[in-house]
Amino acid sequence: MSTRARACAVLIATAFLIVFAKPNGHAQAVNATLVGNITDSSGAMIGGATVSIQETSTGIGRVTTTNSSGNYTFPNLPPGTYSVTAEMPGFKKEVRPNVEVAVNSTVRVDLALQPGAVNETVEITAAPPALKTDRSDVGDKIETVQVQELPVGGANRNFQGLMALIPGTVRPHRDHSEFFNAQDTLSTEVNGQSREYNQLMIEGVNDDERTGLLQIYVPPAEAIQTVDVTTSNYDAEFGRAGGAVTNVTLKSGTNQFHGSAYEYNRVSAFAARSYFNRPPKPFPGSTYNYYGATIGGPILKGKTFFFFDFLRISDIRGQYNRVTVPTDAFRSGDLRLSPAAGGTNIYDPNTGNPDGTGRQQFSCNGVLNVICNIDPISQKILALVPHANLQGVTNNYEQNTQLRKTPNSFDVKLDHNWSASDRLAFRYSRAVQNVSQQPIFGLAGGPANGAFQGTGVQHEQSGALNETHIFSPTLLLETRAGIGHYRNLAHNADFGSKASDALGIPGVNLSDFTSGLTGIRILGINGEPPNPLVGYSASLPWDRGETNINFVSNLTKIQGNHVIKWGADIRRLRDDLVQAQTFSPRGRFDFGTGTTALNNCPAGSPKGCKSLPTGIANNFAAFLIDRPTDVGRDVSIVSGSWRETEAFFYGQDAWHASSKLTVTGGLRWELYLPPTPSHSGGYSNYDPINNVLVIAGIGGNPINLGRKTYYKYFAPRFGLAYRLREKTVFRGGFGISYEPFTNNQYAFNFPIRQNQDSKQANSFALPVLNGQVATMATGFPPPTPIAISPGGTVTPNSSETYTVVDKQFQQPYVESWNFAMQHALPWNFVLDLAYVGNHGVKIPVAYDLNAATAPSLNPDGSIQANNCVQGNSTRPLCNRFGRSGNTMFLFRPTTSNYNSLQVKFDHKWKNGFLLTTSYTWGKALAYRSDIGADDGAPSIYLDFRRNYSIESRNRLHTFVQSFVYELPFGKQKPFLATGWASWILGGWGVSGVLTRMSGTPLHFIADGKLLSASGTTQTPIQIAPFRRLGGIDTNLWFDPSSFVQPTTPGALGNMSRYAFTGPGFFNLDAAFFRNFPIGERAGLEFRAEAFSITNTPQFSNPNASRTSPDFGHVTSVDTAGGIGGGNRSIELSAKVTF
Repeated sequence: MSTRARACAVLIATAFLIVFAKPNGHAQAVNATLVGNITDSSGAMIGGATVSIQETSTGIGRVTTTNSSGNYTFPNLPPGTYSVTAEMPGFKKEVRPNVEVAVNSTVRVDLALQPGAVNETVEITAAPPALKTDRSDVGDKIETVQVQELPVGGANRNFQGLMALIPGTVRPHRDHSEFFNAQDTLSTEVNGQSREYNQLMIEGVNDDERTGLLQIYVPPAEAIQTVDVTTSNYDAEFGRAGGAVTNVTLKSGTNQFHGSAYEYNRVSAFAARSYFNRPPKPFPGSTYNYYGATIGGPILKGKTFFFFDFLRISDIRGQYNRVTVPTDAFRSGDLRLSPAAGGTNIYDPNTGNPDGTGRQQFSCNGVLNVICNIDPISQKILALVPHANLQGVTNNYEQNTQLRKTPNSFDVKLDHNWSASDRLAFRYSRAVQNVSQQPIFGLAGGPANGAFQGTGVQHEQSGALNETHIFSPTLLLETRAGIGHYRNLAHNADFGSKASDALGIPGVNLSDFTSGLTGIRILGINGEPPNPLVGYSASLPWDRGETNINFVSNLTKIQGNHVIKWGADIRRLRDDLVQAQTFSPRGRFDFGTGTTALNNCPAGSPKGCKSLPTGIANNFAAFLIDRPTDVGRDVSIVSGSWRETEAFFYGQDAWHASSKLTVTGGLRWELYLPPTPSHSGGYSNYDPINNVLVIAGIGGNPINLGRKTYYKYFAPRFGLAYRLREKTVFRGGFGISYEPFTNNQYAFNFPIRQNQDSKQANSFALPVLNGQVATMATGFPPPTPIAISPGGTVTPNSSETYTVVDKQFQQPYVESWNFAMQHALPWNFVLDLAYVGNHGVKIPVAYDLNAATAPSLNPDGSIQANNCVQGNSTRPLCNRFGRSGNTMFLFRPTTSNYNSLQVKFDHKWKNGFLLTTSYTWGKALAYRSDIGADDGAPSIYLDFRRNYSIESRNRLHTFVQSFVYELPFGKQKPFLATGWASWILGGWGVSGVLTRMSGTPLHFIADGKLLSASGTTQTPIQIAPFRRLGGIDTNLWFDPSSFVQPTTPGALGNMSRYAFTGPGFFNLDAAFFRNFPIGERAGLEFRAEAFSITNTPQFSNPNASRTSPDFGHVTSVDTAGGIGGGNRSIELSAKVTF
């Protein structure tokens, strides 16, 4: 039997056993557990007592009896508010009302029966201490009152912004473009682990978007009941994560009709300017409207309930852009600049020799560095570009543009109780986001907003069925099935046009996919790498989709003092992509210095020969005469796809060893079948031994390309909780958790990357494509399918970047541990002190197999002019095959380490007051960086050990405090409950979130030309202690004289990857609200929310590039992917509830 067949057989057999053996069933992912002891007044345990519970809003209840130890357990409870009743002949009936039971929690209610008649009732109103007495996991819950009453800033009142309230988390940030992340998912790193190792769920169903590490569907704030966040030592039923397991529970209907209608409005008239956006810079206007409604109630009272919500957002954001356009002098061919302005000499590539020697300077009517004969295609392109409206050669054009987003979403949830022992829940969620980014140069696109200018639409769907069957009070089965799907399309603004044909660039606009304007990049302006002068991002257009299919079955058996659970979680992942993102399907022309420069240091020149200076004028001259330095076009003939099956099985025993001690032990087994494409040829793997691309499913190649299946992914879990006394609990735990392979292997090689790419004989030579000099006038040859050999291989492009997926890849895992002490203080406050740590094993780092193993130097110690000469290169694959492209190996296993003190000081919502306080002292060390690349490629190959350093987002100190306070005046309040004072002072409240954090690490870099080691980022040489000055803008933040540029060829600086830290962070969001009662069951709330109410700037790290003129200066604010910056914004809202 083959490996794959054996794996499938194991999977199917185990799933069959779990579903049909019927020995137990409870899943904390959707529900909760209520436990307790029944004693008499002397403390002796009472066996055989009847314990009944009833959920107060639906009237649905359950009954059980205590065992011989006096213990009772109600597993698999829907979250809600319960009353607990205990009865026993010879004792009074005892009732404890208003017991809050949240998802993924174990709530303890111990009752002591008093002697008396059973028809006598004792109602206990005093709440027990809010302690976690029977669990050892680490985490917290974000409740309804927090989601609805705290000022939720960031993207679309996203609940993920409140993840910052959880100890161990990094302040949430927004990743990806407005098109790719149309749902405005926020990301966070937890306990030192990458964001890719978080698990996102909605009511127990997988909601991960694998390729972008986003949440497929983000439920609206007004639809959320609870957000459960577990950050360490999860129960055995949870896994596939090393960071946080986040599960969102939506509201449900009850026996009473409840609902709301609301609108939140934010306008730029109330907004403050960003710190660096000072007059006379224009202030772009924005408007934001967030409105919708909710309703829930009974269909059949006590049996069937519904909940529905609808949300629409109108988000129009003004954007200030400052870019570089050619001056009028440049447009006319006059490229003369003073030396102070970067003036250089311009040389005619039609003169001299192919190696750039012997060229003559351009001259027009006897004036040097002026071009008379401008290429007609270049003239047409210049006609699309507006003239400068500011002074200078660079950053000389400013204009406001608009981003428009109109998301719409709804949720439907039905709960039906077939009987006292059968409950069915159904949920369906749907969202559509339309995105439009105005191009700065109209249909010509341009360099603004990363050239992501056009239109996009995203469709999201999420649904689930959950059935719970109670065979007996001690035997339960829960089964759920769900699906999450999204499809994301984005187009350049001129999609469908033949704009390149109109300019006279042939061979571009062959279909809708290749329609629009070719990208024209002038190197040295508008970013590095530059955004196009005209044209669009190479990523556009795209059509991507992903589907997660999830089946879960869990069983629970109560046996004496043991609660035994086991179950399975089967997942099928589908991913499809139509995209080409190297040069773009419309092609790209780059204009650099080489074709208009003079080579005054040809081969054989004496050591120390210095090249003549070049600059922007050379680059623009190359454009004016249509002499590019690089030309390429993506050819996408076959779409890429990914299919993967994951299966997880677990068993766990929660042993209530005594009324004070609970011990939990579990084991989880995870199976990751190697991924495959949906069809033969759907993706490939680069073979660095034979220098070929191996195509999946063709020529006898296995469809999974030979990836090995591992069967030994066992993850033990252990924990204990011990009540030292009534108000003090000690908890501890240890566990291993495996982390998923999330990298987009299929998107990095053939067939997604099929390119027509020009070649240069040397940096001064004209590029050649398909045997002829590549220019705009010659355009592109017809695309042809890449030839696949009978053995299923393709000869790779030597300059293209490819990935190598390790056939022996093994899943990384994290060993996590915690020790915590929790104590209930007077006035309902709770203090929680915890040490939380982990050790990452086989943590993946993308490793360039073609990075230089030593500096590329000549025998005399000078730098090699070409670091890729086959047979004479320090780049391994270049030395063997003449390969110059990066070759990323997925993955090199490394380690990570995290240690932290995590403190919570909380007051749960009671009597109109809530307080949460979280402080984390944390230090995360790793080889990888999680800024800009989720594969965490190292920056120093010459000394790999130096990459092990503080993680890029690590903040040593993080303090976050939130509060909600309703003033104690007015109707149903302790003071001034009636009369005119009640109308004036009643109904007021205030809430807020305060954040203080230390800075993030600085990444010091230097000019790497003299290092001459491809792949390694040069660092400065630190010659004196780091000295913080604290200046902003024109004033230095740190003393740059402590760092110097290495000047010896081949010498690496002495700094590690991350050293020292940048500015700290302060933010205070506040809300002021007033509620007006409307009759007995309705109300109206007016609300004003101020984000960054103190208008305190949140500065980015200072420039740490030694050769930059801004070295040591802070020149921007930290918007964390579109969130923050510190400039105040105000939001007004009104909400009607009933």
